Order: sequence, then C-alpha cells, then structure tokens
Amino acid sequence: MGGGGGDGGFGERQDRQDAEKARARQALNVLFGVAPAASTVDRSKFVTSTPGGMADDTGTALPPVESFDQAGYDAAVAAQAQQAADAERNKRDLEALFGSVRSGAYDAGKRRLDEQKGEAGRQLKFELFARGQNGGSVDIDQNALLGRTYGQGLTDLSGKADSAAADARGNNESTRLQLLQSIDSGMDQGSAISSALGQMRVNADKATSGAIGTSVGDLFSNVGLLYEKRQASQGRNAWQQYMPSGFGTNTRGSATARGGIVSPS
Repeated sequence: MGGGGGDGGFGERQDRQDAEKARARQALNVLFGVAPAASTVDRSKFVTSTPGGMADDTGTALPPVESFDQAGYDAAVAAQAQQAADAERNKRDLEALFGSVRSGAYDAGKRRLDEQKGEAGRQLKFELFARGQNGGSVDIDQNALLGRTYGQGLTDLSGKADSAAADARGNNESTRLQLLQSIDSGMDQGSAISSALGQMRVNADKATSGAIGTSVGDLFSNVGLLYEKRQASQGRNAWQQYMPSGFGTNTRGSATARGGIVSPS
C-alpha cells in the first residue's frame, strides 16, 4: 500500500497545497508589478538521492548516490527570470496608468481654472475701465492679485492631481493585498488572476472618470478684486430696495404699517 508516513499523507498534501499557494501568490504579485525575490529557486529540490545498499570490499556500506537535475534547475531559474521581467513590464504599465490619471486630473482642473481666470480678467478689465483706473497703479495691483490667485490655483491643482494618482495606486495595492489573503484562504491561482484583472479594470475606470471632475473651486470669487466689490455692493443695494424701508418686527407677534413705517399695532 502507499506510504505517506504515520500522518496518513497529510504532511505531503499540506506541502503540495503550500507550494500551490506560493505559486499563486507569486503569479499575482507579478501581475501587480512586484518581482519575485532574487534566487528563490530551491536547488535542493532538484537533487535526488538513490540509496546505496551495496558494500565495498571491506564490507562498508556505500553512501547513497545523489544526482542533480541541471536541466530542470536551469529551467526554473529561467522561469523566475522571466517572471521578474514580466513584473518589471507590468510595473511600468501601471506607473504609466497612474501618471495618466495624474495628468488627466491636472489637465481637467486647469481647463476649469483657465476659464475662471479668463472670466475674472474680463470682468476686472471692464471694472477698471468703468472707474477710469486702467493703466494705473490700481490696474497693476489688481492684475498682480489675479496672477497670484491663479498661481495658487495651479499649486492646489497639482496637489489634487497627486492625490488622484496616489488614490489609484492605493486602490490597486488594496486589491493585491485582499487577493493575497484570498489565496491564503484557499482561492486558486486562476480565480485570483481573473479577479485581479477584473478589479484592476474597475480601478482604472474609476480613477480615470474621477480625474475628469477635478476642480479647485472658484478661487476668484472672493479674493478682493474690484469687480467683486461692485457685485457685492449691487447685491446689497438690491436687497435694500427689495426690503420695506424701516422694516422691523414686534416681539409680541403683531405689526402694522403707518405711512411706510412698520410699528406695533
């Protein structure tokens, strides 16, 4: 009958399962651009030992005869080198994806910021002309403020673009770690790779669509430009014209208007 030791073959089955999990983890890592550790091929796995069972002329038992599968070992080393090359290629592809997410976020946000700056510049030009202050020191100061606000917008936008790329990278890493845990829990290599490819596509689509909506808000709406002050003044005047003159409330809950003045009844 078959052997397997006193554990009924449990140890052998466990070793086989551990080896399958190790291969699955390595294949998954390669997909995510994580290269296998250098020199992980176990040379001893390619050594076979044949019991001696013979004795020399003096009656001394001959030692076991060992043989080394050089071809098998070389093939395993070559396979690992190929995995390392595949991992490096996948890493470059992923970094290119994260870079495109960043540039997409930055470009989308800059288009909005440029539109806001253009509108703010036109409004400021009209206001300076209306006040007769174009070409003077006020003009210079106001346009300097416009430029500083735009520069701050670009700085803020760069941070948001970096954050978008970091989020995409973090989502991918979370997917990798979750699938490694699934492999440890029994997921086979094929299922892990299939799940990884699907989730990576979802992550990429999510990051790309999210980048399109990048914005730093309307930075020019409240920085003290002249046209803003005019608009604020017009808003106050419109409110004052809308409300009755001398409007007030009676804390006792009733009021009557006499001659345009609201007074308690």
